[in-house]
Amino acid sequence: MLKKKQQSKIVIDPTIFPSGIAVKTEGGIYWIKDSKRFRLISDRAAQSWMFTTVNATEKALSPMKLAGKLGFRDGTLIKNMADGKMYLVSQNKRRDIVDPDSFDRYGLDRSTVIEVSELEINMHDLGENL
Repeated sequence: MLKKKQQSKIVIDPTIFPSGIAVKTEGGIYWIKDSKRFRLISDRAAQSWMFTTVNATEKALSPMKLAGKLGFRDGTLIKNMADGKMYLVSQNKRRDIVDPDSFDRYGLDRSTVIEVSELEINMHDLGENL
């Protein structure tokens, strides 16, 4: 007997979603906090957060004010595809990894690096070098 693949439900009616989850719509992915929504800059940024995500329509999010943008989670390693530089996101800033010993010193795992665009990199201000 074959099991049917369960279809994800899509919320269509205007809804106040609980804080801490993400909502994926036809227009993007939003993180919910205190009845406000923050647009994630990309699917790669959403991947760094590993949110519980619900599918919905833009209409379902209509009661919730758009409060800003959300980039990569602190602690995420990102690599700029344009110039090959690698950064650690810390305090919402990108910190250029200029010393290879930083990986061992801070327990950073190179296999978790997310390759990103110049636009995504520039979402975060430049912080101090590592």
